[in-house]
Amino acid sequence: MITLATFTNELEAQLLESQLKNAGVDYRVQRNDATGVGSSDGVTIQVFEDDLDLAKEIMEARAMDDDDFSFPMDTDTDLDDFPDV
Repeated sequence: MITLATFTNELEAQLLESQLKNAGVDYRVQRNDATGVGSSDGVTIQVFEDDLDLAKEIMEARAMDDDDFSFPMDTDTDLDDFPDV
């Protein structure tokens, strides 16, 4: 198997796991616990070489979705312009 990604954030890893599973990609997850007391120091997701291209496409699409989440902010907003509630 080939390492697709390594995460320090468990939630990010779980999101990718879910997307891979929904796409029918076989994967393996290795939780790295260097302390031996159950805290995760990282999560590595591996896929078979045959699924690597599809898995990369899923990751790239996810990254693009994350970029689309941002929104423009008006830095000149004056809070005094809003009505009191």
